[in-house]
Parts: sequence; structure tokens; C-alpha cells
Amino acid sequence: MYRVKLPNTQNKLFLKILLYFLSLLIPIVIIGLIVFFNVDQLIKKEVSEKLVVNLKSSSKTIDVYLGMAQSTNNNLLISDVVSQTIKPYSVLTDQEKASLPFIVRAIAANQNMVSSFIDNIFLYIDDEKVYTSEGAINFETFFDKSYHLDAYNKQYWRERIQRSGFFELLPPSMVSRYAESSNKMVIPSVTTQYLNGKLAAMVTMISVQSIMTTLTNNSLFPSTAYVIIDKNNHTLLNGGAWKESTIQQIRSLFEQGPVQTVYAKVDQTQSMIVRISSDTYGWDYYSITPTHSFNNESSSILSLIWWICISLVVIGILFSFRFSVNIYNPIKNIRDILLQSEKGSQIGSGRDEFQVIGSRIHQLVQQNYDTNQKLSMYSNELLDQFFSSLIKGNPWTQKKPMKQMLEEIGFQSGTYLCCCFLFQYKERFYHDILEADRLMIIEKMKKVLQGIMQQYVNSYLMEHDQNLYVCVVNLKQDNERASLNRALETIKKTFEYDMIYCELIIGLGKPYSKVNDVKKSYSDAVTAMQSLRDSEMSIMDATDLAIEQNYYYSFLDENKVVNALKSGDLELLITEVEGLIRINQERGVSYTYLGALLAELFNTGNRYLTERQVSTYSLLTEEDYMALTDKNMSPYELAERTRRLFIFYEQIITETVVKPERKAVTVISLITSHIENNYAKDLYLESIADEIGLSSKYISRIFKEITGTSITDYISLIRMSKAKEMLLNTDLKIGDIAQQIGIESRTTFLRIFKKHEGISPMDYRNAHYRKDA
Repeated sequence: MYRVKLPNTQNKLFLKILLYFLSLLIPIVIIGLIVFFNVDQLIKKEVSEKLVVNLKSSSKTIDVYLGMAQSTNNNLLISDVVSQTIKPYSVLTDQEKASLPFIVRAIAANQNMVSSFIDNIFLYIDDEKVYTSEGAINFETFFDKSYHLDAYNKQYWRERIQRSGFFELLPPSMVSRYAESSNKMVIPSVTTQYLNGKLAAMVTMISVQSIMTTLTNNSLFPSTAYVIIDKNNHTLLNGGAWKESTIQQIRSLFEQGPVQTVYAKVDQTQSMIVRISSDTYGWDYYSITPTHSFNNESSSILSLIWWICISLVVIGILFSFRFSVNIYNPIKNIRDILLQSEKGSQIGSGRDEFQVIGSRIHQLVQQNYDTNQKLSMYSNELLDQFFSSLIKGNPWTQKKPMKQMLEEIGFQSGTYLCCCFLFQYKERFYHDILEADRLMIIEKMKKVLQGIMQQYVNSYLMEHDQNLYVCVVNLKQDNERASLNRALETIKKTFEYDMIYCELIIGLGKPYSKVNDVKKSYSDAVTAMQSLRDSEMSIMDATDLAIEQNYYYSFLDENKVVNALKSGDLELLITEVEGLIRINQERGVSYTYLGALLAELFNTGNRYLTERQVSTYSLLTEEDYMALTDKNMSPYELAERTRRLFIFYEQIITETVVKPERKAVTVISLITSHIENNYAKDLYLESIADEIGLSSKYISRIFKEITGTSITDYISLIRMSKAKEMLLNTDLKIGDIAQQIGIESRTTFLRIFKKHEGISPMDYRNAHYRKDA
């Protein structure tokens, strides 16, 4: 049976390991304390949110009650029974008096529908009769005995039918009913409206008790009390039977800001007070809940957290001891093994295991390093120079012959090709990784690539340019091409998880039988890499591409460039050069020869300067001169090299061309004349530029500078002028006029005409007809 071997507990290393594990319990203790001291606040917040939601729900229910009361008033007043029958009692005929029971039944029917919160409904139009669900009652008798309101006497109700008013909620009042011993609190809702030429009042008495019942039935805690205050600051409901001063104190707590919940003492009891305002009727609802109502729930949760923390700490101590034992014993065994050697035994005793192991490993590493230094007898720098010369097409001038160089690395026969690896690092690489780590990663990149490639094929890899690695591969047999493909796939998989920091683009050149053709293979590989801009692949093989190893730059092309330099038109010059580059790219000219083309374009400008006895060095720095004359071009350097060439051309124009006065007026005349003669056609900026033989950018700019308006706006101006003539002098339809002035869409014509004239074409025609009349 397996047994745990317990170490000597006096050993310092074991005690360190044990303390490290025990230190992991500190976050548990800290988190437990934080949770313990904050759970009460969390529970209060949760209770507060629940009380707010609960009070909102109750207030919406009460708003529905009030809305139904309002609907009851309106529905009764506009009903056919009431509107056709109700009249002052003194003017009723006997036949009309016989129809009064219909009013009583209508009131009774509506009261039955809302009986859960309506105490009474009555209707009157004079001070003789009051109509209720029980019948028509004498006015004096109703308000003195049948339904006596303490806050509103019968004189109030007489005056009420002297003024009209929409639905109004009155302050609450106690009401006493005939043959009932107990009084009730009600809230009158009154609507007055003209019926048959007289003001009639519809009154619905809302039961305060039903409102209180609605609140308490939805309450989360039985001890919660409620207060309702209307928009006129009248207390409608006082569930806690508090004094008016206490209610005003509660209201003042919410005057500082739009808060919904506060903690305060109400009659010496610490309570949570919630306020919700009704946007519909302007009532403020308050719920007052003593904090002791929910403290028991907080105490039980705190107790549970306390016991969970104690349990985790005890279990953590037990596991820490067990893990410390399991870790210490292998470390002790490693130390004993390292000390068995002769040199290892010389390490002094009395040191702990980690110090002994560290000293011995340092010895072994130093021995290995010294051995590798002795074995490294050949300089990689010399090989880098050799292959760099091959790639650039420069002759090898070193003492060691080319044949010997190739034999030393096993490049003796077969075919040769170049494989290029370009790393494009993203912003995240520079932000997320420290500078020291970045330098180490870039330094190790060559070793990683070379190690993978040499596992599969005979090759040599060097860093040709910044972040560009070129691998020259020697394939001696046809089946080695499959090994090369496996090597590239391995590299792709190796770096696929690093794509968040960089993008790896791989270009594979065509194979050649002569080693001196490595330059062509390199050019093929770089050209293939350029085609990846619109591809989702990360490996591109030049074998699949038709690549020309020469550029196209005829005498005619050179004349165009020289003529553009003579004219001083930089825009024309840029257009010509960009077109020339684009034609060469479309013909499949290799990337290297595109660099040679840019160098030749520079030479054209240089010769142009020489003819005018201007020194090139007066316009360019030595760095710019070297960059523009270099026929070799790094991947994705085309845009930067082209930009430098255009700057050079611009300096030539500035230095050599004396610009005559521009014939702007003649150009403007040509443009306006063309527009006025062809406004009925499909006119646009490019077509006008083609017609007069100038660039669209130039004529757009010069026309705006001279006239202050754009060509597009001028076309619209001419067309609208012609349209107004047709509107006044012909009977053509709007759509026909639009087509005759070159606007196919009738809707577009209407929009442009209204933009210019401020009115529609038809209104314009009608307005001028009226003036002529």
C-alpha cells in the first residue's frame, strides 16, 4: 500500500513550501471578510429594488382604478340614456319622468362593474334630484342623510354645477351613510359637462380602504405601511396613522434629488422608505418598512458565509500539508542525483535543496555552452553575405570560391529556389509585450524558422531585411518538393496562434537549375507575396503565376513623362506614372523588375535635370538618392518608393518650370459653353473633362475657384433656367419637361426645382399665370 513519506518538519525548504501553500488561503480569508461585511448592504439593495418594483406595481394598479373611475364618469355622461334623458327635474314631462329609471339602471350597471374600489356613484343636474344606483333621491335628503360628506356640504355640490370641468380628484373626506354605523374615507372624482343645455355633474366615490387593501395585499412585508399624497400636497392615505409633521418629514427626505429609496428613522424606528411618483395623476406613493423586517434574512446568510470560510480554510490547511510533502520529496531526490557526480560532490553541504540544485544546473549549463562554442567553427556572417550577393545578383568577390561555399553546406546539385517569410507585426504586439520580450522574440525568430526548415529539406535561412527572412532551398530529388510543402505547413501551424500579434506571409519562388538564378527565384517569391493582398491564404506559390522577368518602358512612355515634366502638370505626371506601373503589374512583371522600372523612371527625371544643367544632388539627400537608384525593392515598398519618386518629380517641376499665367477664363468659357449646348444630355464631371481634354480634378478645382460654384450646381442652374422657360411658354407636362432638360426622374426634377425656386414647378407655372392675368 502506498504511503506518504513525511519529511523532517525542521527542514527549511519544506517549511517554505508549506508556507507558500498556506499563503494561498489568504485570498479566501480576505474575500470571506469582504463578502461578510458587504452582504448586508447587498441584501438591503436587493430588498430596496424589490420594494421599488412592488410599489411601482401597486401604484400602476391604483392608476388603473382611477382610470376606470374617469372612464365611468365619461361613459355615463356620453351614454344615450343619460344624454337624452337627464334634464332639470322641474322641466321634465310625465313621459320623461317615466324614463328616469333607465338612468338609475345605467348607474347601477356601471357601479357593479367597478364595485371593488368604488363606494358610490351619483349624478345630478339641479338641486332637486340626485340619481344613484338606488334611485332618484331628493337633493337635500341625499346630502344630509343618505350620503353625508364631512368635507363637502350640500352648498358645495350646488356650486359645483355652476362651473364646468374635466375629471378632477378632490381631497379625501369621511362619509356617513344612512343606516350604517361606521364611516368611510372616500376620494371624490367629479366630471361636469353640459347636457341638454345644463351643466350636469357625474361623481364617483373611490374607496380609500380599497386602495389600502391593494397596497397591503401586494406588500412584501406585513409591517410595511403606506402614505399617499396628491399633487396638491393633500394626504390621501396615512397607513401608519402618523402625525402630519411626521408625513412632512418623510416628504422632505426626497427633496434633495430624484432618489427612490432612503434610510431614516420614522417615529424612532429605523426604516427603509421608498417613493414612487405617478405621472398620470400626480400622486406620490410612499412605503415605510422597518429594517428589522428583513434583518433576519441577512443574519442567516452571514452565518452561512462564516461557516463556508471556516470550512475552506480547514480543508486548505490539510491539502497544503499534503501537497508540500508530495513536492518536497521529488526535489530532494533530484538533489541527491545531481550530487552523485564528482563535481557535484564539491558543492558545499548545509545549503537547502534549491540552492544545491541551482548551483549544479548552472555548472551543467556552462559546460554545455563551452562545448557549443568550441564546435562553432564556421561564421554564419560569411554565409549571409554569400547568399545576399546571390539574391541581389552581385558577383561574389570573397577569397573563398562559390563552389567551396556551396559544398560546405551541401548545395552541390539539383534545383534551387527561394522561400520568403515576411512578418508584419500588429499594434497589439507593441502595446501588450514589453520591449525586452519583443527583442528576444524577434532575435529567436530566425532560429525557429531555420530549425523547422532544416528538419525537412536542405536549406539555408538568413534575415535579408527587417522582419523579412529568405530561405534558399536545395532540392536534389523530385519527391523533396512534398517535404518542402510539409515544412511550410508546419511553420504555418507553429505561428497560427500568434496571429493576434502578427501576420505571416509566405512567398515561394520558382525552382531553377543554376544557383546564379536564385535572384530570379527570390523575385518570383516576392512577387507572389504581393498577390496575397486580396487572398485569405498565407502561402503563395509563384509556380501558379505568370511572371515576366523584364519591365515595359518604351520610348513613347518616356516621352510622355518628359512632356508632363515640361508642362509642369504634376497631376498629369502622376497619372502617367501610375498608369505605367499598373500596366506592368497587369502584364505580370516581377516585383524586382518593378523596382528596376522605378529606378529607370528616376533616371528619366535625372536626365531631364542634366539637360537643364540642374544638379540632382541639389534636390535630393544622399538617402533619397540611394533609395531611388536601388533596383532591389523590399516587399510592400512599392508605395513608399513611388511616393519618393513623385516628390522628386514635384521638385523638378518647381525647379525647372516657369509657370505661365493660366488661361482660366478660356477654360471656364469652354466648360460653360459645353454645358449650355448639351444640358439635355447625361452631363457629369468626367464627361465634360473628356470633351474639353482636361483632367476632371483640374476643371472641378478651377471652375470652383473662378465662379464660386461647383460644375454640378451650374448644370442644375442651367437646367432649372430652361425648365422655367418651358413652364411659362409651353403646355408640356412636368415629366416631359424633366426629360427635355436631361433629368430622367420626375421625382429628382421636382426636388431640384423646389431646392432652387422654393416652390414646386406647378405652383411656379400657376403663380406666373395669375400675374399675367
